[in-house]
Amino acid sequence: FELRNAGNIVPSYGQHAAGGEAATIESALEVLGVQDVVVCGHSHCGAMGALRSGDDLTALPGVDAWLGLARPSLATVLTDTPALADVVQSNVVNQLAALRSYPVVRQRLDSDRLRLHGWYYEVDTGQVHELDEDGRFRVHAG
Repeated sequence: FELRNAGNIVPSYGQHAAGGEAATIESALEVLGVQDVVVCGHSHCGAMGALRSGDDLTALPGVDAWLGLARPSLATVLTDTPALADVVQSNVVNQLAALRSYPVVRQRLDSDRLRLHGWYYEVDTGQVHELDEDGRFRVHAG
């Protein structure tokens, strides 16, 4: 079961009452019984690249509004001129936190019926970096 969107953005619970992301999360967990959820960012993410470089998105109001959901949680990483990998990885961490705001996610985490995973995929090398317990992305050994 897959949910893909620009920037891997997960609106916090209640932020978009009738959003496709919320419907997908609820369906995956409640109907299909999904037990592992992966938020995977990648090394060539155009959405995070636009936020990193401060692109003028006024000609793309839908994209601008969508990326606006991620801007506040990335504010600290965007203060300098970070590497794109740092922005993408921070975004993965932030979106995992947004997932935890959903009651169905919290319930399943609390009862050990759900595992959340953060990945960063390097397109050029094929390497997958997995978020560890210490909050660092390390090359996945599997």
